[in-house]
Amino acid sequence: MIVTRRLVFGDDQSQSADVAWLWINSHDWSGWQVEVITATAPGTAPDDEIRPWDPRHPRELRAAGDEVLVIHEEIAAEPQRALAALSDRDLLVIGPKGRGFRKTVHLGSTSETLMNDPPIPLVIARHGVPTTRALICADGSTDCLGAIDALCAMPWIDQVHVMVATVAERGIDADEVADAAASGLRAMTASVRAEVLVPDHLPVAFSTRAMLLDAAERWEADLVVLGTRGLSGFAAVRAGSIATSLAANAPCSVLMARAR
Repeated sequence: MIVTRRLVFGDDQSQSADVAWLWINSHDWSGWQVEVITATAPGTAPDDEIRPWDPRHPRELRAAGDEVLVIHEEIAAEPQRALAALSDRDLLVIGPKGRGFRKTVHLGSTSETLMNDPPIPLVIARHGVPTTRALICADGSTDCLGAIDALCAMPWIDQVHVMVATVAERGIDADEVADAAASGLRAMTASVRAEVLVPDHLPVAFSTRAMLLDAAERWEADLVVLGTRGLSGFAAVRAGSIATSLAANAPCSVLMARAR
């Protein structure tokens, strides 16, 4: 078996991690290697070295049987530092730590740190069902293209029905952005449709986040796909990142990525 890509599962052995592992188990990862990494409490001087680990209760992958290699590892470092250093992997999957703005702006949360500045494509898994319907939040940015590339790299992409949603905002040709994002997906997915979201009235300001969240619910999406600018710390809080807010409040799992 030739392994072409590597998925990292950040396992803190919590109920949230159990849900994320169910999400992994519900998909076919043929041709991938799955690394289950647990960050143990560092000593006085964490060395950031990833070591093989033989846990008492190892995670088992049943979706692809013997075709997918699952290895367990540990690292003596804080979870944020351990997972953020895995820039040579292809996908990072973690569980959510909660929803809502107050929890989102709580700096220090592993999920929040990674959400603001993902080192590689990041899935925040909120349920354990397979992805059959995905909503792509297209804004024409290079980060959005990075998120689309990450989705297309999934070995189960041909089973996914995709809706590309673009909010009609000043400064962009929404129809062109939506069509451009959809064009590269038609040969790879089960189906693709593009939709421009236009406010039903002309307010002084409208909520892009609310319109995209509504689209995700209408589409009954299993996965929301979006690009993020990669802000970190208080800069992300000050900017009021739409991507971070969407990820924190989406009704389903979320795939976030930056331009690579």
